[in-house]
Amino acid sequence: MRKKEDIHRINEDLAARFRKMETELLSAQTIAGLFEALVEGIEREFGVPFVWLTFMDRPGADALTNAAVASDILKSRFSVVSAELLEKIIPDGRQPVLSNQNLQLFYRLMPSSQKYFVRSIAVVPFALEGRMIGAWNNGDADANRYSPDMDTALLAALADRISLRLTELAAKKNAASAAEKSAEQPGGFHG
Repeated sequence: MRKKEDIHRINEDLAARFRKMETELLSAQTIAGLFEALVEGIEREFGVPFVWLTFMDRPGADALTNAAVASDILKSRFSVVSAELLEKIIPDGRQPVLSNQNLQLFYRLMPSSQKYFVRSIAVVPFALEGRMIGAWNNGDADANRYSPDMDTALLAALADRISLRLTELAAKKNAASAAEKSAEQPGGFHG
């Protein structure tokens, strides 16, 4: 009976930490702020030693890479890879992938300026306007931290929240840019 109670307590603690992360992410006001909260929150709440972002090299990703480049927290913690590579690692584009074997392909997701000692990894996809645009990656030197047989429901739920917030923030940024351009045009709104 004691073991069942321990498992329940551990699961409740994990769920509470994911809820805390979700609250922080939903309060982000910018794309950079969203990803900064994600990277720092995962490190803090879950003690993950290596957290970084991977963006797909495809239309729409410019806003993400520009935000990361402009952030002191993110500028050395992201990579840009081909859509083919990320789609090969995450074939369905929706569910997190956990691995602790044959990691060579996963190493290609790492930022060029960082080489993490990773023996297990979680690659968690996120979307912009319903289409996979990147992933957040959790790496650990402990080979047992992430394995393919582990449940990814909480990671997937957090990724869904990130995707929704990212889409909202990108739409807000696009609307602000369009308004700015309109104001600059002759005959546009001047104020």
